[in-house]
Amino acid sequence: MIPLLIVFGVIAAVVIAYWIAHLVNRRRNRAAEVDGLLHDQRGPSARQFRYGFFPSSHNGCGWIAAYNACRILGDDVKPAEIISDFERYGAILFGAFGTIPAALTHFFRKRGYRTDSSSKRDRFDEMAKNSTVSVLWYWHGKGAHFIAVEPDDDGFVGYNVFSNVKRPIRLGASVQEFLKNRNYHAPRLIAVKKEASGDDKRGTA
Repeated sequence: MIPLLIVFGVIAAVVIAYWIAHLVNRRRNRAAEVDGLLHDQRGPSARQFRYGFFPSSHNGCGWIAAYNACRILGDDVKPAEIISDFERYGAILFGAFGTIPAALTHFFRKRGYRTDSSSKRDRFDEMAKNSTVSVLWYWHGKGAHFIAVEPDDDGFVGYNVFSNVKRPIRLGASVQEFLKNRNYHAPRLIAVKKEASGDDKRGTA
């Protein structure tokens, strides 16, 4: 009985500490400022924001992808608003392992955008090309990562693709080929359309 009480006590203490961190983060993040898109998760603009128990340089790719996507959509959302939402409904183990992909889908739908999501690579190019912006999630050699993807006349451009790079990255003519060439695994694409609609297109593939 005593060991069980200790376990519950530790869990309760961690949960309380997390919600205190959430309140502290919300106040701190509201005071932080960022201008334009975020290209480097480890750069000073992104690093000033806290997510869960950690600085965003460690676990912030999910909210950064959502923020960049919103900016491309013309939505002037603040990072603090996204982070606060994900801390409540999407952080994995208090942010230690970033954000679940479903949290981004929920976030975009809540803001009134149409979304389509799939894990089938052969759908990615068509989905991304026919949407205003997409968020791509994948596994690489050291963990998982989110990036925002924007279509253009030459294919696709990615945002916050690599650390210590302060510009958009050209992904090439195909998202599918980008993943293959980089040997990235288990991807999922969330395509977002700029026009708002109450009838969301929910991808189940």
